[in-house]
Amino acid sequence: MRKASTIFFLVLFVLAQTELHQLMKLPVLIEHFIEHRQLNSSITLLDFLKEHYQGHTVMDNDYQRDMQLPFKTADCLTAISFVFEEPVSIEFEQQVAEIRKEYNLHKGSFSSSQALHSIFQPPRHA
Repeated sequence: MRKASTIFFLVLFVLAQTELHQLMKLPVLIEHFIEHRQLNSSITLLDFLKEHYQGHTVMDNDYQRDMQLPFKTADCLTAISFVFEEPVSIEFEQQVAEIRKEYNLHKGSFSSSQALHSIFQPPRHA
């Protein structure tokens, strides 16, 4: 449900804020091409597109119909403003806290030679 609503709102935003909503007028383009084809059967799609989109717009009998074609008029006005500010530099003072702890793991009367002497002894005969 969330995915579907996200896609819906994304499509709604794109169609409202860009000229992509002009693509919804493609059926009008096809119908108008068929109308021209009925008047002149030798006209190709490329000739039709050149006539209606390349160069100066001709004020002929079907001018109102020509203006209904996609991308003939711009009806999407979107004002987008960007604000650029001077970057602010923030400096932090690095403070190093040093903690010294001394641990005495050995007793003062501890002798390492005595410990080794009691652990490592030669083998005994039975």
